[in-house]
Amino acid sequence: MKEQEISVERLKSGDEKVFRSLFDAYYPALCLFAAHYLKDDSEAADVVQNCFIKYWECRSGFDSLSKIRSFLYTVVHNACLNILRDEKRRQESLGQIPDSLDFHDLVIKEEALRMFYSAVEQLPTQSKRVIQLALDGKRNEEIADELGISKNTVHMLKKIAYRKLKEMLREYYYLVFLLLD
Repeated sequence: MKEQEISVERLKSGDEKVFRSLFDAYYPALCLFAAHYLKDDSEAADVVQNCFIKYWECRSGFDSLSKIRSFLYTVVHNACLNILRDEKRRQESLGQIPDSLDFHDLVIKEEALRMFYSAVEQLPTQSKRVIQLALDGKRNEEIADELGISKNTVHMLKKIAYRKLKEMLREYYYLVFLLLD
């Protein structure tokens, strides 16, 4: 189920399948967001899971997906800051705690990354694999060797994939690719 298909009404009524779709859509980006603050992937994952539990407990109070998204990011942000304060890491990383401007920049960046990776998942299997390997830093020759295809095929699959990504993300194209630099 895609983000556009997530029904707020079904979430309100306790539909666990729709909740799972919401979780799948936002969990990776929220984990990256939390890890930016905590510098610990495991702790970030715990924070995000707790965030979704808090959402589930008060889900009836939300009437739009944008309010749910805002709630999730705000709860993760606040939980991370509380952890930093509670563990007295604040003195060690005082200059590293993002201010509210950084918070908004991070939310925008994580949303752009989430949209980009969601679009990559929609590519045909071989194109998706080529793009994933390229994002892992592999050169065309390495991708060709790993997939057992020619370097020219890798080049062509990348070209086609980038064209499809540009079309899928046309409204956000410049934002997504600007943030991926």
